[in-house]
Amino acid sequence: MNKLNVVCGALVIDGKVMIAQRNYGSSQGFFEFPGGKVEENETKEEALIREWKEECDIDIYDVRYLSSSIDYQDGYEIHLTCFTCTSNEKPTKLSVHSEYIWTTPDHIYDYNFFKSDKMLVEALKGVWSCLTKPTKPKY
Repeated sequence: MNKLNVVCGALVIDGKVMIAQRNYGSSQGFFEFPGGKVEENETKEEALIREWKEECDIDIYDVRYLSSSIDYQDGYEIHLTCFTCTSNEKPTKLSVHSEYIWTTPDHIYDYNFFKSDKMLVEALKGVWSCLTKPTKPKY
């Protein structure tokens, strides 16, 4: 079985996380955190930043490891690593997705996710309060 290293990012802005619905292939109709394959000589963080720029045309930052899972699709063993991230802009470009939704972990299962992605959502729920609490100014 072929192995793929894939990354995805849970983009959190204004107390909501963005999910996207795939528009092609065996993943069509499923929601996910955007991302893609890690290329040779590229770190997972570099791959995530590149993929968000390619797929959503935005720059992300504050990339932090969240969780990992393994999935089996179309003859591949997919090693999926999820990060949290943020941005100063929201995506407007749709390339591999048919729509973007802004939601909270409490309502994320209103949308169709792969089992392997549900493990990542549970990890996101575990850190959600840390991602959304207001920061105090340092004086």
